[in-house]
Amino acid sequence: MFRRLMALLLISLLLVPAIIAQDTNSWNDSHSLAWEYDFETGYISTTPLFADEQIIVRTSGNSEPAVTAFDTNGKKTWQHLNPSSTSNDMSPLFHVQAGQGECGAWPEMVLVGWTNGLIEALKPSDGEVFWSIQTEVIGWGVTGQFALDGEFVVVPTRQGIGQYCLADGQQQWWTQTGLGWRNGVAVDNTGYFVGDEAGQLWHINRTGAATSHALQLGKIRHPPLLTNAGIILHTQQDSRGTIAVVHSSDGRVLQQFSTGLSPAIPSLRGDYVVTGDSSAIRLLLCTNECEIIDEVPFHTNGEIGWMDNGTILAPSNTPNSAWGLFTFDAYENLTFESLEVGIQGYGTAAPLQYLVGGTTFTAFGNDQSLLRVYSDLDLSESLSNNEFDWGVQGLIFAMFLLIGSSTVSLLNGKFDWFLRTSSLLFLIILLLIIPDLSMQWSQAFDEKFPATAPSEEWNEQWPDTWLGTQIVIFEFDGEEHTAGGFVGHDTVFSLTLTACDELGFELSSESTEIGVYVNSIAGVESNGWEFTVDGSKGIVSADQSIVESTSIIRWYLA
Repeated sequence: MFRRLMALLLISLLLVPAIIAQDTNSWNDSHSLAWEYDFETGYISTTPLFADEQIIVRTSGNSEPAVTAFDTNGKKTWQHLNPSSTSNDMSPLFHVQAGQGECGAWPEMVLVGWTNGLIEALKPSDGEVFWSIQTEVIGWGVTGQFALDGEFVVVPTRQGIGQYCLADGQQQWWTQTGLGWRNGVAVDNTGYFVGDEAGQLWHINRTGAATSHALQLGKIRHPPLLTNAGIILHTQQDSRGTIAVVHSSDGRVLQQFSTGLSPAIPSLRGDYVVTGDSSAIRLLLCTNECEIIDEVPFHTNGEIGWMDNGTILAPSNTPNSAWGLFTFDAYENLTFESLEVGIQGYGTAAPLQYLVGGTTFTAFGNDQSLLRVYSDLDLSESLSNNEFDWGVQGLIFAMFLLIGSSTVSLLNGKFDWFLRTSSLLFLIILLLIIPDLSMQWSQAFDEKFPATAPSEEWNEQWPDTWLGTQIVIFEFDGEEHTAGGFVGHDTVFSLTLTACDELGFELSSESTEIGVYVNSIAGVESNGWEFTVDGSKGIVSADQSIVESTSIIRWYLA
């Protein structure tokens, strides 16, 4: 009886190759590269648009910030430049269909908000400017998401919100709010909602009258999400984030959930909300109340894209950036797949998905200034393009031989031979599964237990004009020397050089195989200098360490 049970167990191992084969049925196997375009410099920091049968992409962070259009075969059709927009542009492109109202008629347009405060309406057919208007600039100009309200576009400016006619761009009114950054607008039947850097939630009615609620939950850097449970906000604090459900009429906090650092821009689909941060992607169901129904370790700090087929795509904002694909089943369990699209580096732009001739295309872009567009494959093409791994297939063939030999030996009572063959069998199984287990364990551990350090906090004695800008602190001789109000720097080293010029400090450095090493600042050498970014110790050299638009850098003696 025992031998028969053991034989049945061995035969059941024949299912292992089938399980392995199922794992290969992934997004990477069912998609192929359709075309790509290398911008060479600059960032793709917002999701592209599909309008007028063209893929429209904005790039910034270089000498020629631009909006560029491509036809469906990847040929560039037009490009519109704004060399005066010197900072990284993060206001998403906004597509408007043609229409008319009391202000007049307007064609199909792509609205663009720039960090130099300019708002432009471009015709998607040729990139021609239909109208433009200048708004306020306080360090930065427009960085948040627009909203459509009938014949008007509602725009969050640096320190306010304005209503503009789609027909000619004429301002109807502008109302001052708090200092904002990436502060998108939401619209309901009562008016508009927008957040600010001080954590205030503002409501503005359609005549421009504003009221505010001081939530004291952290910075609000995304358009508020309007759900049946209340307004969803994912706020940013110095050491954590908070998902809050807020009453729309009086600003009462109804629910709150603690999350990781640096929240992404949450996305809403029906009653489901997906959020992200430096620790995880979370799926919430918000009906009468909100409930976190599942989460998956993942590092994302930018846009999150909800595709038409219900899948979720998000960029990973890490040095070895990849995109994550998330699906949830009938039981609302999230599953994760890492997408390999041939672009490495930091990323905050969600992919674009569009349909041409019955084929679905997905466009990816990140801080490497490379746009890559993938197309779906049919099943037969997918199978023909799968790479045949002779090593794995050889191990699987050996498994079949050993299973058969072990089963026969066991049934015939040859236990010595059975032990030998079964030992080899289990060794092969381990060889097949250990690489995947090791990779998954490493990723889960890194995401679950990220390196932590005290956060750098805003000093109330600093000028208000430094809010929302980049700041550098030099600590030596028992004193702090601080410079701020900087914008547009991408690395710690670039920002530090500017701060030294501001303070009159001389900086000495040398290039090494692993990057720039800072020897002395203001003539002070000791054993060299080290730095933190927003409280976290730098783990790469200063010229390779990326900074955000509001980062605080601290230099101190090693």
